[in-house]
Amino acid sequence: MSIQQRFNRIALKIQDGLGGLSDRDRKLLIGLGVATLITAIIGTAFAMNSMLDSVYAKVEYREDALRRATVMAAEFQSNEETSQLIAEKLEEHKTSNLSAFLEKTAQSIGIADRLDSVKASSTSINGELEETLYAAQFSKLSLEEATNFLYEIETSGYPLIVQSTRLKTRRLKGERLIKMSLDIAAYKPVSVDAEGEG
Repeated sequence: MSIQQRFNRIALKIQDGLGGLSDRDRKLLIGLGVATLITAIIGTAFAMNSMLDSVYAKVEYREDALRRATVMAAEFQSNEETSQLIAEKLEEHKTSNLSAFLEKTAQSIGIADRLDSVKASSTSINGELEETLYAAQFSKLSLEEATNFLYEIETSGYPLIVQSTRLKTRRLKGERLIKMSLDIAAYKPVSVDAEGEG
């Protein structure tokens, strides 16, 4: 039996079934069929909409994750370059002494005679770095000389951090002069010998 014949037999059975119904029953059946069809279409639309919302949410999550990963990669690259520059500066100054560096900088600015003292107070190992704390004292500086000195040491590339600066002013012969006290941390890479001893 072919598909056409089967379809015809089913259609005839439906016609026979509908033929036995009254007009009112036929209208109710058609209305019920149409309502069922509309409900199925609406249900399918809601299901598809829900699926699309879920897909959009996943796409937005992935886009956000990609944006964050891109920002993190850029930050990592920048930090890696900064780390490389710091490592180069540490290596460049690993044999130098902060006291000598401060004296040389004071001499270049013309205040070497007003550098009273530079003393190391403590040394500690912090990971791969050796941190040494120094106290430096200057007297009879003008404000310009003090700021010039601070600018020079901060921008020199020497691996140091000025942790605190204390300024005291006094008048001498009508001129306002500054006594400057600095707490400075200087850094060096930990040598292999120091690692072996510790």
